[in-house]
Amino acid sequence: METKKEPLSNRFAKVYGSPGEAPRVLGLFRAFWPLLVICFVTGYLLRAWFPKPVLNVSQVGVLFFLVAVAAAILLAWGDRRLGNFLKGAKGEEWVAHELAFLNSEYTVFNGLRLGGGKQNFDHIVVAPAGVFVVETKNWKGSVEFREGRLYAGGKEPSRPPLKQVKAATAELVSFLDEAGCSELPVHSVLCFLGTKLPEEIMNVNGVVVCSGKRLVDVLQETFDEPVAEPIRKQVIRELRTALEGGD
Repeated sequence: METKKEPLSNRFAKVYGSPGEAPRVLGLFRAFWPLLVICFVTGYLLRAWFPKPVLNVSQVGVLFFLVAVAAAILLAWGDRRLGNFLKGAKGEEWVAHELAFLNSEYTVFNGLRLGGGKQNFDHIVVAPAGVFVVETKNWKGSVEFREGRLYAGGKEPSRPPLKQVKAATAELVSFLDEAGCSELPVHSVLCFLGTKLPEEIMNVNGVVVCSGKRLVDVLQETFDEPVAEPIRKQVIRELRTALEGGD
């Protein structure tokens, strides 16, 4: 008698959401919004010159030249910024691919934004021992930590990733509290790709910092006692509802 084989998809984590969507869409706007100002100025100059000239031809020509120079500078600046956002999106996609191969006890949410919340979550992983908020950084070079602060290239980033992942974790904790899952442990994880770290796994002010190749090890670590399955299922339902835009 032949035994029915289990579908391959049932052996791995359930995955929801699209990784890298936010940096691609928001990155495009943030990189090129100054061009909207250029378009407005160009429209003003055309209106000032035609059909009833307010400025003479020489004045309009000089201003158009200045606008063209500004546009070229802003395009180069925007292209560089967009490249950084796209690099971040690729990092999120790489991590999402790795998370998809966790076993079936895990559920992964990518690119999630909680209703009314401020944070865009790169990844939320519901694991047997709790929930992990994973922030991904695809940075070149190296980072170091001094007095609980992160420095890249000797400077503290304008958006400190440690504060970023802590803020995201705090928002998720508040969300879960309102859903009646206040006793569920939530862990903050900062994952670096292509970045040299002092150690591949370390704890910095309550945030687990790790390299991409050690992320799965972190998620499989038993930090706490296993969470009751009904609670995990409730958390998954709440996050799915948030992902689908429900109330």
